[in-house]
Amino acid sequence: MLNVRISPLDLGIVLGYFVFTVALGAWLSRRKVDSGEGFFLAGRDASWPVVGASLFSANISSQQFVGQAGLAYTLGLVAGAFQLVGAGCFVLLAVFFVDVYLGLKLTTAPEFFERRYGSATRLFVAGINVVMILAANLTAALYAGATVLTTLLGWTAPGEFLLAIAVIAGGAAACSVFGGLRSVMWIDVFQATVLVLGGAVTLFAALHQAGGLGALLPMRNAAGDSMWSVVQPWTHAFGWLPLLTGAVILGVHGHCTDHDYVQRALAARSVYHSKMGAVFAALLKIVALFIIAAPGVVAARLLPGLSRADQAYAEMVTRFVPTGLVGLVLAGLLAAIVGTMAAGLAASSSMLTYDFALKLIPGLTERGRVRLGRVLMVVILLGCSAAAPLISRYSGLFAYLVTLWSLLAPPVFVCVVFGIFSRRADNRGALATLAVGATLGLAAFIALDSPATVAQLPAYLRNALNVGFVITLICTGVMLLVSRGRTTDNALDIVTASDRSEMTRGEKRRYRWFLGGVACCWVVVVFLFSPWGLASR
Repeated sequence: MLNVRISPLDLGIVLGYFVFTVALGAWLSRRKVDSGEGFFLAGRDASWPVVGASLFSANISSQQFVGQAGLAYTLGLVAGAFQLVGAGCFVLLAVFFVDVYLGLKLTTAPEFFERRYGSATRLFVAGINVVMILAANLTAALYAGATVLTTLLGWTAPGEFLLAIAVIAGGAAACSVFGGLRSVMWIDVFQATVLVLGGAVTLFAALHQAGGLGALLPMRNAAGDSMWSVVQPWTHAFGWLPLLTGAVILGVHGHCTDHDYVQRALAARSVYHSKMGAVFAALLKIVALFIIAAPGVVAARLLPGLSRADQAYAEMVTRFVPTGLVGLVLAGLLAAIVGTMAAGLAASSSMLTYDFALKLIPGLTERGRVRLGRVLMVVILLGCSAAAPLISRYSGLFAYLVTLWSLLAPPVFVCVVFGIFSRRADNRGALATLAVGATLGLAAFIALDSPATVAQLPAYLRNALNVGFVITLICTGVMLLVSRGRTTDNALDIVTASDRSEMTRGEKRRYRWFLGGVACCWVVVVFLFSPWGLASR
């Protein structure tokens, strides 16, 4: 039964913007796409603001606004520390990885592993990436989108939740199936703009309702630690030690090797635009700490006792944001959910086409690749729509995502780091590392899903981030023990010789100033929201 919780004006804005986004995707799709590069990589012609906004939109969206705000409702601003880790990892993408990826003229991120190790390693990594995109990005985005939509409309029946999933999936299909990455990236520019504006409106409205930041700074979590500190004791679920180890590992994997993000860097028109886009995304990630996690902390003061923490952000918007602006905030959130779905569809269908299908059908024409990519998008949407309701069995969306990411990332992280910085690693070692890491990750995921098993583990191993770090150490040992230092081709020479002089002198100067400015912002924010800054009050 429809029980709308917002004004007709706001509902009209939400529906109008949602329709506008879908229509924009359809309009951008009108341009005929005849080649795989045009469909999957936007013709490699994106400028840095588009690359950065698209990286940010693909990374943030619904999982963060719903899951991370919900986690901040319980734990505090430290939930947003993942945004700061992600910002650092986007900087690493710009500094170390872009030169390699563009120097090798890759089509998909897993192609690097074939060039460096061998075809079997490429298939293994592509399989892990596809699983992570389907299980973490697409399925979680559908769940988060349905959570927002049902909260917005006052739907409570299970059938209505499924209907909300179908609406989100249909919008994503309209945006991506025909136009490919080009339409997805341009839509992302609009989404990122509205997301930042909507998040800022929500934060200021919530702070005003709560009496200002000064009235909220004394807030403490259940353990007595400041709710406004991103630096927590190492024993905390997201303490400084798990963040510096496990979170950085999954961050490098997600931001620097996951094709969902690397695809946007590959779509840039030059090295300069790719690097600047990654650093711009890092700046937006720092902003995300305040527009996503901070409202969740304020919600803990204004809305205590919510039955589901994942509802915190939507509840804040519907209760405290002024009429008219509510529609803008929720419109941006729902449209960004569609953007995340479209991004995941573009990335997963790209890998399934280039990393798997072309191995089986090497003579597939350019038009055949485009048709296959579209069919795969539809199949993926149907499968993820069926799986989305299962996420509700977890204590929170972000807890599910962190667990999954932490346990699948280690073997890929080890392979890519050794692949770029070491000549010792070879295909034999990479395959052994991936096999051992994937097996340990699956076993750990099953173990951590059982409360009885978790209760028997040492305190350190009850944290998925810590378990991920242990798996990384084991994978490093496997790589060193199994590798014999034999390379099958000159891939390493290609990687180390990637042309870093492709930027002009002026481009290098602008890039370095921008990189330095973002780094300074990062340091200032960490200090302010730490036990030595505002959180000390």
